[in-house]
Amino acid sequence: MRSRNLTIVFAGLCGYADRVGTQTWEESQRMLRRNAALVDPVFRKFGGRRVKQIAGTFLVAFESPTQAVLCAAALQDRVQRFDETLPEEQRLRPRVGIHLGEVRLLRGDVFGEPVNIAARIEAQCGPGEVLFGESVWLSMNRAEIRAEDLGERPLKGIPEAVRIFRLQSALRPLPDLGPLPRADETFEGGEFTRHLREAAQAAMRGAEDSLPGLPGSFRVFVGAGLMAMLAMAAMFALARIGALP
Repeated sequence: MRSRNLTIVFAGLCGYADRVGTQTWEESQRMLRRNAALVDPVFRKFGGRRVKQIAGTFLVAFESPTQAVLCAAALQDRVQRFDETLPEEQRLRPRVGIHLGEVRLLRGDVFGEPVNIAARIEAQCGPGEVLFGESVWLSMNRAEIRAEDLGERPLKGIPEAVRIFRLQSALRPLPDLGPLPRADETFEGGEFTRHLREAAQAAMRGAEDSLPGLPGSFRVFVGAGLMAMLAMAAMFALARIGALP
């Protein structure tokens, strides 16, 4: 078992338990896929590794505390814009808790007190709120954000009180993270279609970023590379649904 200093993020979407208890299995799976399509681009953009999902909460690990907090700010913004397309009772209003410290790594999972503290901090968040521990504040680039010191708070199961900060705003423009998923997204066509759609969207974003600035001869090679990506995605999707040996 290895250990590393990592910034741990718990990002929860409000109302998950209430909604999933009234849904069919297929409806709950569509909701989970829609939520992942909403938050995963944010985690990837800021270098986060999604460790696992526990019900409606995502556990994500970051090398950089600054990137973790900026990710939380971008997540707030993206989910808020998505919530504007939903009725009041269906809005997601993310809650994000962040802490930094030495964690243990085993089989792709993370363990240790920083994980427990981050989870307890997330539990103290109100809807739409981002809170983080003092270790994050002391280690990050504080010129990137504006935050409010909430003082020390006792956390369940943690021997000592932890000083907590509330994110108020990012002090630099947040990146464009692509289109929002549709509120009525049904993901028709099953897993195979979904994987191809995601690969096609990634390929198109890559093309938009790279093709305009390339000479004509290089565009041919880039186009061929994008087609190869789609072919590999098709094989991956077939393997996922058991259509390949």
